[in-house]
Amino acid sequence: MNRHQTNGYLFALGASLALSASFVFSKAALNQLTMLLFGLLWFSMGVFWNLSWFLIRRDYRNVYSKTAGKTAVALLIALLEGVATGLFYMAIQAMENPAVVSFIGNIGPVFVTVMGIMLLGERFKKLQLLGIVLTILGIFIINYREGGFAGFIDPGSLYIISAAFLFSLATIAGRRWHRLLVPGYMSLLRSFILAVVMAILFFHSGKGIQLSPGIWRDLAIGSFLETLIVIVFAYQALKLIEATKTSLIISTKGVWTLILAWIFLDLFPTGLQLTGGLLTLVGVWLITWSRQRVLQE
Repeated sequence: MNRHQTNGYLFALGASLALSASFVFSKAALNQLTMLLFGLLWFSMGVFWNLSWFLIRRDYRNVYSKTAGKTAVALLIALLEGVATGLFYMAIQAMENPAVVSFIGNIGPVFVTVMGIMLLGERFKKLQLLGIVLTILGIFIINYREGGFAGFIDPGSLYIISAAFLFSLATIAGRRWHRLLVPGYMSLLRSFILAVVMAILFFHSGKGIQLSPGIWRDLAIGSFLETLIVIVFAYQALKLIEATKTSLIISTKGVWTLILAWIFLDLFPTGLQLTGGLLTLVGVWLITWSRQRVLQE
């Protein structure tokens, strides 16, 4: 393994850890804030982080050519990811343990695989089907309640599954128009759109802002990690190693979220939730590994 590959793995691992930590920081803040106030502050900070990075790195130079096309693609993906992000944080607020949210979010590669086959004509392997079955089975086990699977209609689960579907649409759009995608531009638009929407809704509600220093800390660190670091690290990893390997490493976020939530929030999944979560990880591994084999053939 050469230096570029090593750096690629480290960037992907960094993205996974940053995403996991942002789950915990957001849960800590959401335990004390309404969704509207959280969204207003979280994504306003996200605009600041992304705009600073966009200007410092002079990413605006990447938008000079084919501006209309790049703006259209960035706006489309930003809107999809914006709605998905909102649903995602609604799931974190609704569910007790952010690690469970992360495990259920592993259904994303299932959607990406099916959409890739149906919309992009990508090839299919039998192991991918096994991975899909295991991932869905894992989600059913996570949502098992006494007396049956009624818990599968839990609002938090529906939020995260819907978010994963929209994130997958954004991924497919990114693959389809990857030559026109400027990640920093897209991320800035996403944070800006969410901040504006949350500001309108929050100020319409007529409520005030009263926060402790601890909440400001959680919001600042968490938004910095989720709105900027995750995207920067993930796309840097994609430049150095295959997309399948990047996706596989980032999918370990559930494990890191579990550990961090246990340490900082004193939350640990039930035995069934842990079993289901591990099944989703195996399913994602089979889907991703099979996809890599398809691309190599």
